[in-house]
Amino acid sequence: MSGPPKTPSHLRLVRGNPSKRPINKKEPKPPSGVPPTPKHFTKQGKYWFKRIGEELGAMGVMSSMDAKALELLIEAYTEYRQHCDTLDEEGYTYTTQSDGGTLIKAHPVAAMKADAWKRIRAMLGEFGMTP
Repeated sequence: MSGPPKTPSHLRLVRGNPSKRPINKKEPKPPSGVPPTPKHFTKQGKYWFKRIGEELGAMGVMSSMDAKALELLIEAYTEYRQHCDTLDEEGYTYTTQSDGGTLIKAHPVAAMKADAWKRIRAMLGEFGMTP
C-alpha cells in the first residue's frame, strides 16, 4: 500500500481530523489504561515507563495493547541515556596509533547513541508524540 499509514481513530481524535474523513466507529477498542511495569526494567526504566505511561494515559492514547510498544520505547530511551553518560565520561573521540601517526576516531558509542535516537523517534511517532 502506498502513502503514509492510516492514523488510528483514537489518535485522530486527539490530534484533530483536518481531512474531515469519517471516524471508524467499529474499530476495535482495547481496554484503556497504563499496563503494569515490566519486572526486568532497571530503576530508571521503571521510572520512565510509569511516567510516560501516565502521560499517554492522560492524553487518552494508551491501551493495554500498547504495552510492548511502550516497553520498546523505554528500552531505547534508557539505552540512549546510558550512551549519553558514557560519552560524557569518555568523550566522543579517542586516539589510536597507526603507521601513519596518530588517528582520531569517533567513539563506537556515538553510533550506538544515534541508532537509539532513531528508534526513540520511531516509537514516539507510534504514540503521536512527534509533530
